[in-house]
Amino acid sequence: MTQPLLAPLRNLSLLLLLATLAACQSLPRPAGFTAEQMAVLRAEGFVEGDPDWSLTFHDRLLFPFDESKLPPEQEDRIATMARHLVAVGIGTARVEGHTDSVGTDAYNLALSQERAETVARPMRAGGMHFAPGQVVGRGEALPVSSNATAEGRQDNRRVVIIVTP
Repeated sequence: MTQPLLAPLRNLSLLLLLATLAACQSLPRPAGFTAEQMAVLRAEGFVEGDPDWSLTFHDRLLFPFDESKLPPEQEDRIATMARHLVAVGIGTARVEGHTDSVGTDAYNLALSQERAETVARPMRAGGMHFAPGQVVGRGEALPVSSNATAEGRQDNRRVVIIVTP
């Protein structure tokens, strides 16, 4: 009588063991960046948010009035930064272009998109990839400073690079 009970118990135990192993293998990856990724982000000038990290170059990505071009040395710096990020498994980002409030909404939206594309180009050269909607112009919608002063308008003519785990 004990012999017929052992086979179903053994099968049940084996089934439970296999289910437990399968569950262990399907656990989601921990959220957030690794220590190595965070070290590279900090070294590149990114500042931690929740959960995003945003780039804050010392000289920032600011543009002259009505311009969307970067100097070659800035393009090289962005491509190098992208290579460093890709090397630690950060292969994409959101690139947001912004303008001051001078000009029409439509013009500023187009100019901010050009600025975002200008920054995304060397990032692509550095190995990063962007899905549709990750390189976007915001126009004058999200100022960081008052547009009432020349200094404030300069602050608002920027591109922000945002990475998310």
